Amino acid sequence: MSGRKKTEYIRRSFETRIPGKPSETHEKYVALCFTLLTSPAWFQLSNGARNLYTFMRLQYDGINDSFNFNRAIYTKVYPLYSNRNQFYKDRDQLVEVGFIEIVEHGKNTRTKAIYKFSDKWQKQKVRPPDR
Repeated sequence: MSGRKKTEYIRRSFETRIPGKPSETHEKYVALCFTLLTSPAWFQLSNGARNLYTFMRLQYDGINDSFNFNRAIYTKVYPLYSNRNQFYKDRDQLVEVGFIEIVEHGKNTRTKAIYKFSDKWQKQKVRPPDR
């Protein structure tokens, strides 16, 4: 083992409005790996679904496997959608391609829907593009 001290990454001004060490700024961030961003499954997603996935990753705390992403989040916290149907369309695409799973629907019980991330996208077969 090396006795070298690990240096903490310092965010640059083009990455955030709060440059500095993440431990000092307490700002959330999302790590999207190269193999995910260049996978055939990622390219099957619409731009809206890709954007939704990125914001869903912000909800992930790294501790719990599941997370909530209800209407208040996608309309007020992150003003992504004014059209609920478009949210469902993008969410359903993430489920179909294997990026997320729906753990619990909250519609009938008037509770928050619960989601979890999935690795099923890694096994996706490439579909021909819709024409």
